[in-house]
Amino acid sequence: VVASGRTMVHIPFVIGAVAIFHSVPTARFAGELDLDGCLLARIFTRNITTWDHPDILAANPSLDVPAGQNIEVVHRTLGSSSTSGVTEYLSDVCPEFWTLDTGSTIDWPADTNAAQGSGGMSTFIASNEYAIGYIDAGHGHDLGLSEISLRNKNGNFLTSKEADIGAAATEALAAGILPADATASFADVNLYDQAGDKTWPITLMSYMYLNQNLTEYDQAGQLLMAFVGYVLSEEGQAMAASEFSFVPVPVEIQEYNNATIMSMALAADTTPYIFESAETTQVGVGAGEFVISGKRRSYGEVERDLLQKQIDAVVSRIGAVESSATVTTLHGSGTTNPSKLFWKAMLQFEDRALLPLHLTYRAVGSSTGQKEFLGADNGNMSFTDFGAGDIPITSERYSQFTSAGRTVVHVPFVLGAIGIFHSVPASNLSGQPLDLDSCLLARIFDGDITTWDHEDIKAKNPSLDVPADQPIIIVHRNLGSSSTAGTTQYLEKSCPSEWTRGSGSTIEWPAGAQPQEGSGGVSSYLKATPYAISYLDSGHGHSENLAEISLQNADGNFLTTKQADISKAGAEALKLNIIPSDPTADWSEVNLYDLPGSDTWPITLFSYFYVNQDLRSLNQTGQVLKAMIQYILDEPSLVEEFRFAAVPKEIYDYNMQTLGDLMLAPDTTPMMFENETMVGTGAGSFVISEKRRSYLDVEHDQMMDTMMMLQMQVNELTTQVNTLNSGNQEGTATTATCSCDDYDDSQLRAVAGASMALAIVALIIALVCACKMVTSGGSSGKKDGANIQHQPSISEHSMGDRKEGMQKV
Repeated sequence: VVASGRTMVHIPFVIGAVAIFHSVPTARFAGELDLDGCLLARIFTRNITTWDHPDILAANPSLDVPAGQNIEVVHRTLGSSSTSGVTEYLSDVCPEFWTLDTGSTIDWPADTNAAQGSGGMSTFIASNEYAIGYIDAGHGHDLGLSEISLRNKNGNFLTSKEADIGAAATEALAAGILPADATASFADVNLYDQAGDKTWPITLMSYMYLNQNLTEYDQAGQLLMAFVGYVLSEEGQAMAASEFSFVPVPVEIQEYNNATIMSMALAADTTPYIFESAETTQVGVGAGEFVISGKRRSYGEVERDLLQKQIDAVVSRIGAVESSATVTTLHGSGTTNPSKLFWKAMLQFEDRALLPLHLTYRAVGSSTGQKEFLGADNGNMSFTDFGAGDIPITSERYSQFTSAGRTVVHVPFVLGAIGIFHSVPASNLSGQPLDLDSCLLARIFDGDITTWDHEDIKAKNPSLDVPADQPIIIVHRNLGSSSTAGTTQYLEKSCPSEWTRGSGSTIEWPAGAQPQEGSGGVSSYLKATPYAISYLDSGHGHSENLAEISLQNADGNFLTTKQADISKAGAEALKLNIIPSDPTADWSEVNLYDLPGSDTWPITLFSYFYVNQDLRSLNQTGQVLKAMIQYILDEPSLVEEFRFAAVPKEIYDYNMQTLGDLMLAPDTTPMMFENETMVGTGAGSFVISEKRRSYLDVEHDQMMDTMMMLQMQVNELTTQVNTLNSGNQEGTATTATCSCDDYDDSQLRAVAGASMALAIVALIIALVCACKMVTSGGSSGKKDGANIQHQPSISEHSMGDRKEGMQKV
């Protein structure tokens, strides 16, 4: 320019910041990620390639990333001022580590990632975890990207949002970095790493390049100067900030620009432009030829403003809807045993909450619940908000939690019992229970005792009468399960001399043992196959009306799970210090097997919540999780509905201390419960109210009431049938007949009517009437022979009799 005889000036009109953005998951560190210029230079040159490098960890003690986690560096592909700004900054502040070139395009290391434009950069960072790159600050903030906290010249770590971006220009002017003469060369001017507590280290000014002498421009020179004046005006600077995310130049730079403008030459016979604002009418003057008037607009501008107002209104409404309809989610996975309990409690929370809640639980088994809560395949970040299991977290996984910097607590919320069920026909038992101790059970499941008439079984059960050499069929779960773990651990503890197969959720069973999938498969096999034996959660076995082994407990008493006090094992475990005093400790050795107590059940298990002690990253979800645990602990009737035992008071008090020590996000609100009407308070956003229900919930209660009434009627009518049957037994010797003559008409009509009302009772009546047992030698038969006499069946009686019977019923 100088060589051509022209004199030019620089007019700095806005200031921008280049910021460093990243995608390290926020759960991996506390606060912000701190880097200085040299660490950043080493990352971009690939001298440092992993996030767990000792120098990065030294600057960020809270950073917890997977070992060897690669840093994904992303850069612009084509020439850009942001590339120029970052490379020149790094060259200035850390030349010993910045080994690459500077400028708008450079040769980046081969294992870095290229992206086109700010949009490409931001998309890459947002789509790829553990990435880092540079973007103009406004663009990165608009997209909600996480920003590196960069150390400035004064040694302070800050983000571009926290910094005073304009301060770099003021400092540069004071330090003489900007030439006193605006016509001088600006080639060496940069605002990188300027002094100041809040100065951002990668700051750039945008310039207008102008000829100082505009005399040859004629009136266009005046128009150019009017344009420059507008951009530098309060309105122009505000527009640059609000619409284009730039920072206005500070007062000192405005004064510098004013001096530059005053030095510029304009043609003598031209007229300066003046401005009439949209707010202030200048009568007469505003109509002048050289007036830029806010009152004078194009229809396109009006239409654009109208469209913008409509867009703003829609955005506002969307924001309001999103604000009011933000859904708080809670997701867990684990043991199948209490899954129905979880699903009901979660449904009640969703139905009774004012704000939208979405709670889910995947019934996948205790071991899977632990694996997903640990998240070893996810960089030790949990896939779920909580886990659940019928076994404590294993020692190996507990070590993985602690190595990952996570503190986990166990919250035992129910107790369950594993019962031993069998299918020996009742006719073989002479009305007596089938008694076994732990060593007999161990020998059966180990394959040492193979027949039901084994002398050691007969010694415990003298009234047992089974066919000779009747084989014992062992049935077991085919996949890993907590019931397998509980049974085998009990046998290993209570009879190690006889149990040789180890313990765990899966073991090697004897040849010939029958594998079945799930509790349903085991119970179906027992119901279909006589002389089998297996283990099941007691609630499931009882619901299927299976026969249960009477097992000897630690105090020497034989009892079934129905006769035992299931919760007593929990209190005994706490008393004996089997349960750690610290809920964050390793629970892997905790078990409730074979504990003392006259009515203590020997194979008892806790079901646990697995919960991070620090729930701050879950925000309001942490409050919902805590409330759900509290709700389950406070509702023993809900627990018992699903055939579990509520925790005893000693364990409840222990859990209250655990819940009280959970760390929750400070800007969240605790959930509360409304049982009795709380006027005003019960209408609050964070209240789980029994007064707020869904119609589905009401309909369910009505159906349950109806079922209970029907069950009572069935029980009453069954009693009547049994009474009628027992009243017609004579003598001791019996013979089968098909007679209904011994019932009088009123009895028969009543029974027939009840049969038509309830199908199940009809079946009972039909069996009684079809196969009634009468004494031989009575009025129905002859003394010297078992003659079967045909008598009129119920169906052969008149329709009138049946109608009359129904009317009476």
